Amino acid sequence: MSKGFNDAEDLADETINRVMKKLPEIHATYVGEPARYFHGVARFIIREMMRRKEVAVEEVPVIPTQTEVHSDEYDCLLKCLRFLPADKRELILDYYIYDGRDKIAQHRRMASELGITEGALRGRAHHVRGNLEKCIQNCIDQMKSNEN
Repeated sequence: MSKGFNDAEDLADETINRVMKKLPEIHATYVGEPARYFHGVARFIIREMMRRKEVAVEEVPVIPTQTEVHSDEYDCLLKCLRFLPADKRELILDYYIYDGRDKIAQHRRMASELGITEGALRGRAHHVRGNLEKCIQNCIDQMKSNEN
C-alpha cells in the first residue's frame, strides 16, 4: 500500500536498506516473524515521510505588510515545547495536528503505531498537555514579574 506517497517503491527500498543495516545487530537475538519487523520499520519510515510532507521544506517569502506579533502565550509555548523530551514533543504535536475526521484517523494511526488503545493515547496526550499548560503559565507569570 502506498499510503498516498508517489514514491512507494523508494520507501520500500529504504525499509529494506534499514533492516539490512540493522540485521547484524539483531540476527542472533530476534525472535518472531521477520515480516513483522519489516512492517514496523516501514511504519516508522511512513511516519517520517508524513512529517516531512507537513513541514515546508523551503522558507515561504514573507510579505512585509505587517510585523509579526507573537503573544506571550505563543512565545512561552515554543519555549516549553523545547524543554519536552523528543518523544513527548512529537506525541503532542502529532496529536493536535489535524481537525475533524482527519484528527480521528490520526489518533487511530498514532495509537496503532504505539501499540496502545486510543484511550491510552488520550491519557498520554492529556498528561503532556497538562505539563505544557503548567510550564506556559509559569513562563507567563515570570514574564509579568520581570515587567514589574
